[in-house]
Amino acid sequence: MKNTTHRQYNLFNTTLVSTCEPENIKAVLATKFEDWNLGPARSANFSELIGNGIFTADGHKWAHFRAQLKPTFARDHVSDLETADRHLQILFKALPEENADGWVEGVDIKPLIYRFTMDTSTEFLFGHSVNSQTTNLHSLESGNATEAKEELNFSDAMTYAQDIIVYRLRLRSLYWLASTAKFKKACKTVHDFADRFVKLALDPSYKRNSEKFILLDALLDTTRDPIELRDQILQVLLAGRDTTSALMSWVILLLARDPAQYKKLRDIITSQFGTEDNPTTELTFSSLKSCKHLTHVLYETLRLYPLVPLNGRKAVRDTVLPSGGGKDGKQPIAIMKGEELGYSVYVMQRRHDIWGEDADEFRPERWEGRKLGWEFVPFSGGPRVCLGRESSFLLSPLCGFCW
Repeated sequence: MKNTTHRQYNLFNTTLVSTCEPENIKAVLATKFEDWNLGPARSANFSELIGNGIFTADGHKWAHFRAQLKPTFARDHVSDLETADRHLQILFKALPEENADGWVEGVDIKPLIYRFTMDTSTEFLFGHSVNSQTTNLHSLESGNATEAKEELNFSDAMTYAQDIIVYRLRLRSLYWLASTAKFKKACKTVHDFADRFVKLALDPSYKRNSEKFILLDALLDTTRDPIELRDQILQVLLAGRDTTSALMSWVILLLARDPAQYKKLRDIITSQFGTEDNPTTELTFSSLKSCKHLTHVLYETLRLYPLVPLNGRKAVRDTVLPSGGGKDGKQPIAIMKGEELGYSVYVMQRRHDIWGEDADEFRPERWEGRKLGWEFVPFSGGPRVCLGRESSFLLSPLCGFCW
């Protein structure tokens, strides 16, 4: 690949620098971190739904929010496999009946996985799952219809509002043109649902489950501002819900397309952990992490289909990137204050000059003995590296997003 960085001239005398060069991405995310921020369009666009928190803030505010959340992402807190397994069993019940050969066929698994991550994430965050999978199975006529309807409304509103926000990203600074009454109503539904749990958490008479880690309760040690608590919880939910479901869905699709890779992974897992009927090793954070081939499968999936394929920053001062200038495109390139930069993780992680001629193929074995570098950044890097990057590889309630 010859030209990995170029400058594009747009209307109104604005420019955009695009890159898929590892050294440039390293400079933006790490070595020249202070020279860049997210830009006001991203912060303002997302704030209507999730307020002000780690995902939308820059500078000192971002540092405050990150310091607030970081202790809650300790390994013991995020590796709640019991909760994940309980919701996984509900997912299995939602699958169609098996055929004569013992296989499920003809199923759209994506919405089932999406509900799984919604249910596990909300239980970790609020201490109470929205149980979207169960609600879908049994309808609103069973159980507490009022509460079930509120939970379903929250799930639907979160999905709709997020879809609008993604659409508005294309409008950049004109995002506000797509602010409809339905979008505002969806944001209010999400806020009202979260506010209910924040109010409960702040109630001194509320009896907490001391045996279970709940992120909302943990945040009470750092702030009792109800708006700040709500915003932080919603930001983590937005960052973790879709990314985990996307990773799981891509893994299933890639393995379904490659029976040999599926068999290899299954044989390794059964030899190391046994089967559900005859387990040989307990499933824990450490035991799952030690299954190297499983990690390689997840790495390879994230290489081909990164959770955030395209990202960007805005220069807050005049700065320089290591590559992109000169006739050969390999000399340093000057960046002006206010200039925007977009970097494509998707393109970089498929470059044949970095990954080989089979870069577009699913081959987990390429990770054997390979060290991680800046050519692989599915969870960002530098000071804003994803807090949930470790837990995501275990398909826990939280997955990473590029903070």
